[in-house]
Amino acid sequence: MIEYFNSKLITLIDNKNSSKDDILKDMVHLIKENTNYLEDEEDFYNQIIEREKVGSTGIGMGIAIPHARSQALDKIVVAIGLLKTPVNFNSLDGEYVKVVVLVGAPKEQSKEYLGLLSTLARIFRNKKSRESIMDSSTLEELIEAIAELD
Repeated sequence: MIEYFNSKLITLIDNKNSSKDDILKDMVHLIKENTNYLEDEEDFYNQIIEREKVGSTGIGMGIAIPHARSQALDKIVVAIGLLKTPVNFNSLDGEYVKVVVLVGAPKEQSKEYLGLLSTLARIFRNKKSRESIMDSSTLEELIEAIAELD
């Protein structure tokens, strides 16, 4: 799974006055600025927002995995943001989200996309993995915690 991670798409987000939508927009922009995979930033962002309308991607325990398949993407991409201030994602457990793992994939890569989502959900159910990421206070610590996930 480590092949999906790119240190340029791992970030600490100082989001004191940011909404969920602001954070998602910033993470989509991070992908656009740091990869060559995203052709249409606005289209991908709108697909992420449409997916959120279907049901919350807040999986609980302070984690959200917003995701969408999109023709705007050339390759599967994962961006991870550790939020300074937890945000309401309407998670099933009612907890605010501290870690956002945004996943996008080309429409034709359904099998890999679904497998990745399943693997991410399983990884974040592990308390040790989750806490090592949430307890990171620097970008270096966050990248190291993510590198240890695989």
